[in-house]
Amino acid sequence: MDKNPIWRLLPLLALLAGCQATPYQRQPLQTPAHWAQSAAAGQDMDRDAWWGGFADPALSQVLSQARVRNPDLEIALLKLRKARIEAGLADSDARPTLSGSLSGDRSRTLDGGGWSNSHNAGLKVDYEVDLWGRLDAAQRSAGQAFVASEYDRVSAGLLSDSTAASLYWDIAALKSRLALSEAALADAVRMQALARSKWRAGALAEQDATQADNAVLELRAALLSQREQLRKKENALALLLDAPPGAPLSEIAALPAAPAMPGIAAGLPGELLQRRPDLQAAEARLRGKLADADQRRADFFPRFSLNGGLSRSGAAPGGQLGLGAALSLPFLNWRQLDLKLKSSEADYELAAVEFRKTLYGAYREVEEGLAARRRLADSASLQRDALALCARNEALAESRYRAGETDMQSWLEAARGRRLAEEKLLELNLDQLKTLAELYKALGGAPAA
Repeated sequence: MDKNPIWRLLPLLALLAGCQATPYQRQPLQTPAHWAQSAAAGQDMDRDAWWGGFADPALSQVLSQARVRNPDLEIALLKLRKARIEAGLADSDARPTLSGSLSGDRSRTLDGGGWSNSHNAGLKVDYEVDLWGRLDAAQRSAGQAFVASEYDRVSAGLLSDSTAASLYWDIAALKSRLALSEAALADAVRMQALARSKWRAGALAEQDATQADNAVLELRAALLSQREQLRKKENALALLLDAPPGAPLSEIAALPAAPAMPGIAAGLPGELLQRRPDLQAAEARLRGKLADADQRRADFFPRFSLNGGLSRSGAAPGGQLGLGAALSLPFLNWRQLDLKLKSSEADYELAAVEFRKTLYGAYREVEEGLAARRRLADSASLQRDALALCARNEALAESRYRAGETDMQSWLEAARGRRLAEEKLLELNLDQLKTLAELYKALGGAPAA
């Protein structure tokens, strides 16, 4: 007789050790110590307060409407609810299951005997003993899917803010461009009247008058195109707010010449993983894939379940109590199980690569956003100086034309140069605002969000 029973337990202990949950370890990642582009100072603020830094109540109103009515956010919430239900289903699989049955029948013999009635009632309980952690792995996988869906909902909120703000500023910029074009048209009509008056008086050639006429036609055509662009952007914003095209929107004013530009706290690169919900969702899915592999690994081992039943039949004077146990041997189908395990392990490796790619892509987005913010600010400053020079050049060209020292074409070119400079500054202001919104999203929202 073996006096050392521990040797008998070693195979069982080794089997149990192989079925424990695989601990998650974050893969080695290269994290920059600092951003290559320094960020302007910003303060920790919540989601609404940061957007309030643009000092535009109408913008805040549109963002609030988008957070309530955006179909993409509604889809994210529905996916979150589905993930919560699936997590509950996985949890219920690890609990005892209860089932009941009722049956009855009426029969008679073929020799003409009387009818007889019978009935049966039963209550059954089944419970799988999770010896190898298969059900626990399924619960962990479903739980990580729920966590990922919650982060997806936060990401959808950030995307909603950024998209709504971008459309809002597009509409405001188009209204400013329309105002500039209408003012330019008024100036062109004034120039046209002056050129025709001088031509009729014989003070200049007919070519000056036709050049002025052509400038008026070009500006009227540009206005038609700009109004069509404005209508399309308003329809896009209506769709974002879950409304049909042409639905009334909040009053959006023209973009100011010097819009407010709030600061933003970029923090350190190492903090990005905790700030960006899409990165947190990707890592939660990575943990879920690891749990899936644990579940496939546990599928090899025997499944042991207990059951009990209470039944009563009309043919018996009393109830019957039954207790039982079942043992299944899934490893007999080892080839299929092995393929499923390898597939799960490949899914985990794929998710690990995608997570690393997403993280490094996030670093790139922030770096490019910070660089674009600085470049656009410098470009806008230079453009303001250029606009002042163009306005001065136009004033000089008008003075020389009135004095008869130059032709209408010179004045028209100077006016067109000033108008292009105004439009360029407007575009730079719009790009600055959109870049700030994209940078806010790239950072995962406000630090305190």
